[in-house]
Amino acid sequence: MTAFAAARRHASGRGTLIAAAIVVAFVALLFLTGRIDGRKWQPFLELSTWRFLGEGLLVTLGVAGAALLLSMGFGLVLGVLRAALPGRAGWSVAIPMELARATPILTILLVVFFGLLRAGGSRDPAIAGIIGLTIYNSAVIGEIVRAGIASIARGESEAARSLGLSYIQTMRAVVLPQALARMTPALVSQLITLIKDTSLLFILAAPEVLSQGRAFVNFYSQQVGSVLLETYFVIACIFFAINYPLSRFSRRLEARRPAHERVHVLGEEDQPIVLAEPTAGRP
Repeated sequence: MTAFAAARRHASGRGTLIAAAIVVAFVALLFLTGRIDGRKWQPFLELSTWRFLGEGLLVTLGVAGAALLLSMGFGLVLGVLRAALPGRAGWSVAIPMELARATPILTILLVVFFGLLRAGGSRDPAIAGIIGLTIYNSAVIGEIVRAGIASIARGESEAARSLGLSYIQTMRAVVLPQALARMTPALVSQLITLIKDTSLLFILAAPEVLSQGRAFVNFYSQQVGSVLLETYFVIACIFFAINYPLSRFSRRLEARRPAHERVHVLGEEDQPIVLAEPTAGRP
């Protein structure tokens, strides 16, 4: 690890500690000034509360896991096709990918959900969520794969072809193993985005953790008053506990690779947006 990368890592760690200290101080101030009623936190000391929220979390993780696996499969195919097909043939893959990436995820989810209802398909909002998230993330992962393939020096694939390997064999044995290693940080970052996007299933009334939180608020607000702030604060902490380690893992993976081997994806707010400088021997 270079001195710059180490300094950046330490600075990031200090920033996280400072942010956590500010949040703790803010919550303590609310308690001291009586803005937070201790009675409203009592439901979170009960096992049944965490069991109820845990059921929603399982749906959240299940949807995210299924969408991730499907997106990885479709995205790999789309990325390889976009990298391989020349000219107008490539646009037949690029245009649908760009349309999916440019469309708000909530819009995709609603179109899929109501499209399934009109077609007489599944009425399960979780199924619609998996399909919608797969459509969007397949396009994003496809672009990540394309960028990863483009980052491999052309000479390596040419050398493999000169040894008698077919295009598919070259991709499987030479290009993709190296590209996947470079794509890992971007893929982990996209997984974080995918987990956060599952909260949009709240609109479809899927029984994910945010919807469970709403039901929890409706139930306990009749007993101890509104627990809306407390409930959604707890849910935010749950998402943070899942995503923050993944974010740190992604940054650590990225810091270990030389700058010219990092894959950056244009047009994604959660991905770096500056392309790495090309090196000698690249296409």
